[in-house]
Amino acid sequence: MRGLPFPAGASRPSRPQLFFGALVVESDPVVASRMKRILGHLAPERRVVLAPTCEEAEAMLASLPFDLVLVDMQLYPIGQGAALIGDVRAKLPRAQVIAMSDTDERELVLSAFASGATGYLLSDAEDADIAFALRALATGTVLDPRAAGHLLDLVAETLATPERVSTDGLREESGFGACRKLELRPRSQAAADEMRRSLPD
Repeated sequence: MRGLPFPAGASRPSRPQLFFGALVVESDPVVASRMKRILGHLAPERRVVLAPTCEEAEAMLASLPFDLVLVDMQLYPIGQGAALIGDVRAKLPRAQVIAMSDTDERELVLSAFASGATGYLLSDAEDADIAFALRALATGTVLDPRAAGHLLDLVAETLATPERVSTDGLREESGFGACRKLELRPRSQAAADEMRRSLPD
């Protein structure tokens, strides 16, 4: 069905900007350039900065504002990507922090979210699929379907974990209870203060 015509002189409503400043922390220059091109297509004229190492990323974060940070989970040494995600979340609690990798290895996906990632992209996906996932920045979580499968498996496993009774007679929390605490815990003091202010007296 055709849309209604716009009145003469009226401007068409613009799409909401997905981000204002993006930092791509990626050690592979080919992948980094590809992500910059895709982000540039989704949000023309917005700043996209590339950093191949955590040290350069930290320098950029200290000098420029960003509301979107993409982090390579396979930065060397192993674990540096997850550590950077946690650091970015502490410094920029309102920023979207998206983990990236060329593999959907379960431990890597879970490590990213445990560190505070708000999404997960697979860099081996087609450009159109990555762009489609990134458009969700305006409405929800950026998540590759293959990575989402691991999160669903984790939910199923934690729901199936029975409540245990410890030797001293106290009930231990199931994995689901611990998972709920992890998800509900404020990511930073600023986030905690904001949550308290939003609650009614």
